[in-house]
Amino acid sequence: MGRLQPTVVVTPQANRRSDRAKRAKDTVNKVIPDILKSSPRARHGIHNAVLTTDPKAESNTNKLSTSNLTIRLCNTDSLTAARRLTHSSRRQSAAAALANSKQATRSTNVCVLNMASPLRPGGGFLDGATSSEEFLCMRTTLYASLWDDFYRLPEVGGIVTPDVMVHRDSTPEAEDLPKRERFFVDVVSAAMIRFPETNSARIAEKEEAEGGCSCGVSYCDRDRELVTHKMRGVLRMAQSRGAEKLILGAWGCGAYGNPVREVAKIWKRVILGTTRKAESWPGIKEIVFAITDRGQLKEFEKCFGDVLTKESTPPPSEVTPEPQAAGTQSPTSELISELVSKIQETELQLDQISNPRSKARLRDVLANLNKQLSQAGSGPEEDEMPLDPIDEEMEDASYPDAAGGFEGEEGGYYNFDSSDIASSGSVSPSTSDIYEFRVPGTSVPNKSVESHATDDFEHVGFDTESGWFSGSINGLSSLPGKTEARRFRH
Repeated sequence: MGRLQPTVVVTPQANRRSDRAKRAKDTVNKVIPDILKSSPRARHGIHNAVLTTDPKAESNTNKLSTSNLTIRLCNTDSLTAARRLTHSSRRQSAAAALANSKQATRSTNVCVLNMASPLRPGGGFLDGATSSEEFLCMRTTLYASLWDDFYRLPEVGGIVTPDVMVHRDSTPEAEDLPKRERFFVDVVSAAMIRFPETNSARIAEKEEAEGGCSCGVSYCDRDRELVTHKMRGVLRMAQSRGAEKLILGAWGCGAYGNPVREVAKIWKRVILGTTRKAESWPGIKEIVFAITDRGQLKEFEKCFGDVLTKESTPPPSEVTPEPQAAGTQSPTSELISELVSKIQETELQLDQISNPRSKARLRDVLANLNKQLSQAGSGPEEDEMPLDPIDEEMEDASYPDAAGGFEGEEGGYYNFDSSDIASSGSVSPSTSDIYEFRVPGTSVPNKSVESHATDDFEHVGFDTESGWFSGSINGLSSLPGKTEARRFRH
């Protein structure tokens, strides 16, 4: 009797890694340069990446109370969490602007922690690895900002890259996102300590004698202090970018072997402080821990359980419409709230399903909901919002031209001169107004033509011997008869 089910051939792990490495090289050599040529904002972000060593605390006396800080946990990857926060910020900004009869302004970027390798740009990205940093490099323009001169990364600090474009989705296939669904994030790339529990027997015995711990469940005092400084450095770098929403994670708890429970406790202590000394982070309104591993997520839930925000949606914008009578809400506001809730639920379902047909149906539903939201007066549709324009950003005067960049980076991978891109509002310097035309028929004019007529032809750029005309379109109109043209190229 034959087989009832078809045989499923699984690609060997080595081949899959080889395929990922090949695609990574294609991303670095082709995809990212093409994006940077067409996106001034993405190129601006790459050129403005900076290495920060031991960042200092903000000297801002107007501190926010920790009670105003929202902390949430999500069982998802960092880019999916950033996408939800970005779209939520867009809707809130548009609704707030509409309520105050103002034009919607671009919201600040969500800031994402890149759990980076301290030694190699992108970690094992070009080798086909699949850790957190490689995940980001495959789906964003981040890799182009990780300059070799920045490495080795400092113990405390890292690389701050603004305006990193997310151009692929978070699925394992990393499919290209449509232009209107792409978005920007700021990225802080910092490295965690590696294998804190793998000390030699002599060091382990010494630390145990001094009250340290090398069992892998908790840090020794030296490592705990270093990790605390590292985490403070990440928050300070995000603060320096004016970040209001921050995506963190179980930093170093994967391949680097850091104890999950200790990492969660130190994150909590750094963010909220202790009973003796409270911490505050002015400007940061929301922190989301995006963790894909359910075991690690449970440890974070145990640690942060008493301070987590229970709402499934982000808090409303601080900018609100004119206050109404107590206990009343306009029908329009109720409709907007209901539509926003449905949109967020649909987006969540869209992220979780993999069936192409189901995704197509949900996208249609989402488009219809966005249309209803725009008609209800909450601002333009999600795809048409002018907050982060991808297609229209060519006319954005706030970003330098293609010639801008680091001093002395000529000849690099991502160095573009002014001829690489033509703004939609100007004429490309490489465009020529000179054309060549040839009069059909014989290539040489009739010898019986009077000499002064020949002189007239030569005066307007007509070669009487070859039969070719070189000049502008207007000059062509002065020639008799029909012509056929071809574009003159340099």
